[in-house]
Amino acid sequence: MNTTEQQLEAQGVEQTDLATLIKHREWVQADARLADVYHQFDKHDHDSCAVMEGGKVLGICFRGRLGFLMGHRYGYAIYSRQSAHLHMSANPMFIHHGTPLLEVLERVLSRQGKAFNEDVVLLGADNEYLGIIAVPSLVQLQSALVTEKFRSQEALNCQLLTVSRQAGMAEVASSVLHNVGNVLNSVKVSASVIAEKLRISKTTSVIRVSNLLRDNANNLAHFITNDERGSKLPIYLEQLGQVLEVDRAELRKEVESLTEYIGHIERVIFTQQQYANISAVVENVSIVNLIEDAMKINAEAYSRHCIAIRREFETIPEVVLDKHKVLQILVNLLSNAKYACQSKEKPGREVVLRLKLGGQDRIKIEVADNGVGISPENRHRIFSHGFTTRKTGHGFSLHNGALAAKEMGGSLSVHSDGPGCGATFTLEIPLIAAMRNEKNRWANSPKSSPSNPAVSRHDSTTRELALATE
Repeated sequence: MNTTEQQLEAQGVEQTDLATLIKHREWVQADARLADVYHQFDKHDHDSCAVMEGGKVLGICFRGRLGFLMGHRYGYAIYSRQSAHLHMSANPMFIHHGTPLLEVLERVLSRQGKAFNEDVVLLGADNEYLGIIAVPSLVQLQSALVTEKFRSQEALNCQLLTVSRQAGMAEVASSVLHNVGNVLNSVKVSASVIAEKLRISKTTSVIRVSNLLRDNANNLAHFITNDERGSKLPIYLEQLGQVLEVDRAELRKEVESLTEYIGHIERVIFTQQQYANISAVVENVSIVNLIEDAMKINAEAYSRHCIAIRREFETIPEVVLDKHKVLQILVNLLSNAKYACQSKEKPGREVVLRLKLGGQDRIKIEVADNGVGISPENRHRIFSHGFTTRKTGHGFSLHNGALAAKEMGGSLSVHSDGPGCGATFTLEIPLIAAMRNEKNRWANSPKSSPSNPAVSRHDSTTRELALATE
């Protein structure tokens, strides 16, 4: 690494002091003979020098020009005694120390119909001569500036990716916990009902009857026939049996509900765990089952908000694709549809799921809601990173969903006739895109190695943030 590169590495490129780029400070008097100037070039091994008179820079003499003049047969005899100012570049570019770097690069490297400058003269605040800066140094500086900008943008993208992934992971965790929490509320209610039923249960009456019969065991026939208490036992036992049967039925119903709630919690967790594998793998997948899995994650929220689901599925064979990516997109679309429908009256809330072939080699999955709709100006921005209309939204999910669809060779689009008219999101996936995408991934990406063990893992983790269910 040369000195200039070390300086650029140690500080921001835009903060580079132009004085550190000075190539040399050689100069000659305006009346110096060309022969002396040429000998000075040889002595100091420079290709240029400033021509000065009275402390003012008049121009620049270049070795190449003097060599051309004095190099031919009679050149030395003709030109060696002539003055330097007669053969200098009379219109050099002057740059004052302290001029912003971007302005310097624009002036020096922009041709604007003229030839490139070979060297430029750096002047001080009082126009004193500071030295010569070679244009290649400025070219190198511009290259370093572009590299710095690129690295800065790359670092910003990585930071944004990390923040997006963390936000997505937090949203996934929040969603799962929220769905499980909603079911736990029902579990708590059922458990309370069971506890109350057991507290007021008539089973103690059975014990009292048993004790009464035991106390009169030696004269049981007389007790039941003639005793006032005994004569009422048959009717009492019949009524007690009816009450206990009702209690048993209610307890059984609550236990069944409790079992169903616990099963739902297991399904929510299992479904999430099933798709939490961060390695991108393509496999044979039933699209219908994939859509149903996405619905399982959102089922509790849809039930709580009284949103009806209508399915319109064509018969689609199993396809080969990355089900993790597709599930993330579908879960997010269903979540958005739920939010869109919350503004409708409860009896009229509906989401329609459509599955159909879009030609011979494409699948279309549509999620249509009758909710708030999308305004024309938002329709063009809805897939932009960071755009959201929800106060608690982050604007990552649809953007990353569109990227994931594009990565599979498909697309994610939206149609809405305007506010209050609902919206339809369409995920279109090529039947062979997944296989082609996997082949290209292995063909174009680095092989997994100890120094790069997470090439494929990083790729799919970036879409993890698209899961947003509640």
